Amino acid sequence: MEQKTEHSNSYCIRILFPFLLLLIAGCNSYLLDDAQYDLRNSFADGDYSQSEQLLKSFDERDLYKGKDAVLWNLENGMIYRFAGKYDSSTTFLHQAELDIENNYTKSISVGFESLIANDNKLAYDGEPYEDIYLNAFKALNFVHQKDWEGALVETRRMSFKMEQLDIKIKGLADAFSKADSSGRGEWESNKVNIQNSAFAHYLSTVLYAKTGNPDNARIEFEKIGVAFRDQAALGNYEPFDTKELEYLKNPGTYNVLLTSFTGQSPIKYQNDVRLFLDKSYLKFSFPSIELYQTRVHNVRAVINGKRDLNLHLIEEMDLVSKEIYQAKQPIIYTRAFLRSLFKAGGTSLISDAIEEESTEAGFVAKVLSLLYKEASEKADLRGWQTMPGQAWMHAINLPIGTNTVTLEYLSSTGQVLYAEEYEVDITENTDLELIESIFSK
Repeated sequence: MEQKTEHSNSYCIRILFPFLLLLIAGCNSYLLDDAQYDLRNSFADGDYSQSEQLLKSFDERDLYKGKDAVLWNLENGMIYRFAGKYDSSTTFLHQAELDIENNYTKSISVGFESLIANDNKLAYDGEPYEDIYLNAFKALNFVHQKDWEGALVETRRMSFKMEQLDIKIKGLADAFSKADSSGRGEWESNKVNIQNSAFAHYLSTVLYAKTGNPDNARIEFEKIGVAFRDQAALGNYEPFDTKELEYLKNPGTYNVLLTSFTGQSPIKYQNDVRLFLDKSYLKFSFPSIELYQTRVHNVRAVINGKRDLNLHLIEEMDLVSKEIYQAKQPIIYTRAFLRSLFKAGGTSLISDAIEEESTEAGFVAKVLSLLYKEASEKADLRGWQTMPGQAWMHAINLPIGTNTVTLEYLSSTGQVLYAEEYEVDITENTDLELIESIFSK
């Protein structure tokens, strides 16, 4: 009798230990979630030195692992650029782009084991919209540094990625379908209903016009209207008449590009589904995204304390991001479902085998397997926290001399929520000055 009890205890210890190891290993994902939350709030406060220090403290605590390198580079790239350190920003963003490409290539050549692995354990390959918008900020870095050709390379990459979105996401679904040896997954994607970025085409029109390429400027300008209509089809965006922007094709009519960013990137939330299937308990978790509701209704520029004008809302980056994310969502659901099936099957086999040896140990194993499925299942909530939600632009012509430009962020009632003042020196040789501002709330 004593021997049987010792045998049962031994089983309990043997099954308890791996469960505990798995649960401890999952704790880091929650620490990273907290770090992302803190970083988002710090960046929204506009104290980029503090955000930089926060990232360094995360590095000391090893919160961003090697598999999170894409995020690490995206966040650094953004914080450094709004601190005016454009070379460092471009280096970080460029590395993020390379890592996204490498990780995506690996993700489409995975075996079945990787399909059912917890997404948090895999190298983050970036959301498709993050891969697109990083080029926008690289382009603006080059504009700050008067490197027009460098900026055009980035806007072209941005446009190309937008055009290839549908192919890329369908390719991911096809690759996973081929790797799925279980035959239980339904691998498909939703259609991407937007293939043009007004942000990229607006900036390209300005840059082509300023570099003496009127034909390319005209082509890019025509695409702005298409992009506006694409955005309007998504729901909330209200396009305006592109005739107001015709002057962009004439480089002599403006010498300053005003650019403002508002809001924040979409926020990922965890959804949990619990069900019984074939007498097994399943729990699977997957992320969904919600838009951050900015307080800004309008952005106004006050020129030399006299003239004022409104910036154009060129792109609702958050709305576009949500649309792109939804195209990929069926793939995310299928992976989460397969993962839960695998866990349920594996834990049932172990519990049944233990129960054959000992009824008491088998009961303990079943309880632990249920706790394991509850605690270990976690949605991948990783994402680019410092990406803005909306892009506003307006190209203006300022007189020779020192000018004062104040960018005001207005609420729906006209209240000034935030304002930044800039001095810009214009000479007869000034081609294009970029004034850039951000208010993330």
